[in-house]
Amino acid sequence: MKLGRDEIMQRMEQFKEGEVLKFAIPEIFGGGVAIIGVNPDHPKKQGSKKYLLKLADDEKKAEEAAPYYSSNKPKDLAKWVADRLGDEIV
Repeated sequence: MKLGRDEIMQRMEQFKEGEVLKFAIPEIFGGGVAIIGVNPDHPKKQGSKKYLLKLADDEKKAEEAAPYYSSNKPKDLAKWVADRLGDEIV
């Protein structure tokens, strides 16, 4: 299911520990899987961002990947996924 930026932001703001959103990215935008979650180092590590976006060819690799993008604002990551027509993986 494709989610709009506002819906993604709303879900991110309601994250509980360990929750993530997973999206399939269409081939036209490079394909693969994008995972948005809360940074486990935030706020323990100074300078760390609250939210992380990880990318890889498949779900397992994305979970283990280094962060591709991070931000304290949910709209930044929500926009990235929505602009690439991410389809939520449930």
